[in-house]
Amino acid sequence: MTGERWLYTAAMVVAAVAASLLLRRFQQPLALPRLQRLGIAAGGLVGATVAAKIPFVIEHAELGLVSWLADGKTILWALAGGYLGVEVAKWSLQVRVRTGDTFVVPVAVAIAIGRLGCLGFGCCFGKPTELPWGLPFATAPDGGELLRHPTQIYESFFHLGAAILAVAALGKSAASRPRWWAGNLMPLYIIGYAVFRFFSEFLRPEPILYAGLTFYQLSAVGIAAAMFVVLAGRLREEAFEPTALAAGEPTALAAGEPTALAAGAAADTLGSRRPEASAYGSKDRNRRVP
Repeated sequence: MTGERWLYTAAMVVAAVAASLLLRRFQQPLALPRLQRLGIAAGGLVGATVAAKIPFVIEHAELGLVSWLADGKTILWALAGGYLGVEVAKWSLQVRVRTGDTFVVPVAVAIAIGRLGCLGFGCCFGKPTELPWGLPFATAPDGGELLRHPTQIYESFFHLGAAILAVAALGKSAASRPRWWAGNLMPLYIIGYAVFRFFSEFLRPEPILYAGLTFYQLSAVGIAAAMFVVLAGRLREEAFEPTALAAGEPTALAAGEPTALAAGAAADTLGSRRPEASAYGSKDRNRRVP
């Protein structure tokens, strides 16, 4: 709200530390060598970092390479780029286990914290409002004379809620949750955020790009559609080879569940053409961020 960069920097540091600790916690059930874990995490980080900058770099092409070091970046593209980076890293490292479920909570918590940094820095604010929770932003064109939607807080609540739902989903037993949850929480999370972002954009002072929609709304539609295709492909694959998926779903939060290594060994007996196993499952079902 005040434009203090140190608030933004502090929030980013806390977010990074929280994400690192949570990632270690949620990747414990992955029976992967340390090098593969680091490679997957690095792929996600690189993919998210590069994709987050692409819209800003294109918009400010006149800045050249300097645009890559400037403030502008977007969470929406970062999530999509991070997902792609992880998949590329897994392909290069020949990792067949689904790892997306292990990233949802760390990523969501980190973004929730980071958005509070945006609030303190005074970027990513919303349109003027008369609602009682509107806040003044000294960085806004009006200099803080008008109360505005604290869209940063709205986003922080969304991602925190997504983290809580993911923890609840990962903690459920196989008998009490839909089968399609296993290994698919990251695509579901990205779809959910794309939908949220599409509608929250109506509260933000972004320029209209096409058909009455902003660039981020159009991006949200495209990213959600791509994740739907990914999700549909996975579900279709599982429908044809259900036993292979079931054989490779160790649970992270329930004591006594088999590890991914043991489950993978069982899946190997079914043949080489099997869908990726989830990192979670059960033994009985073997500035500035716009």
